[in-house]
Amino acid sequence: MTETEATKQTKAGEKPGPGRYICVDCGREIRLDKVDEDLVRCPTCACETYNCFPMTHIRPDIKTVEDVAHPPERKKYKK
Repeated sequence: MTETEATKQTKAGEKPGPGRYICVDCGREIRLDKVDEDLVRCPTCACETYNCFPMTHIRPDIKTVEDVAHPPERKKYKK
């Protein structure tokens, strides 16, 4: 798999979810922290296309954007 095949892209106006988004034209990084936050045009060059680096999670039970917004309850372990 090449680097370009592994890189996903998204456009301004979409709600891609939390993560880092790098402008394909100038390289400016935009960070989104909220699930329902819109990705805006690049403030530097007005480009609308970004390479996606979505937030990764340590918890294996968080698999979708919906899980991020409403995380499953953690299991209670006996001591």
